[in-house]
Amino acid sequence: MIQFKNHKRKDIPYRIKWLNNSKADVFASDKDNKTTRAKQIKWFDDYEKNRNKKFFTICDESKPIGFMGFLKMDKINKKAEIFIMIGDGNYRGRGWGKESLKYLIDYGFEKLKLKKVYLGVYESNKSAIFCYESVGLKVEGVFKKDAFFSGKYHSLVMMAIFKN
Repeated sequence: MIQFKNHKRKDIPYRIKWLNNSKADVFASDKDNKTTRAKQIKWFDDYEKNRNKKFFTICDESKPIGFMGFLKMDKINKKAEIFIMIGDGNYRGRGWGKESLKYLIDYGFEKLKLKKVYLGVYESNKSAIFCYESVGLKVEGVFKKDAFFSGKYHSLVMMAIFKN
């Protein structure tokens, strides 16, 4: 059963494992820079002070399988960027991401009183784009050749959903 818990310091070992897993983080533009425990502790210290971010750990019962959240929460314009990573490969492609996104979008609209949530996804990440469209996100624009990684340039698709 899927559960969503506030992202906690105890989740740092999972962050390290997933962020260093090239299959989990295949579309990250900075994947050549491996993370460490020290980097993640510093990241978490900064995260705890930042009121413009809210992260969740995605769990199967109590087993962490990924994380997701809000970045750049803009309370004046009532919008936030979202992200998701299913870190455990056994859970990718099985609907966990879609269910997690639904929760995240509903949380943004209902609890945070946002009017818009948005994200960027690399054009070559077709399965993610399909998942995002399935929960109602629409393409707003494309930044052509926006990032260079894995030996080539990648275009970034910007997608959003608005509260009705």
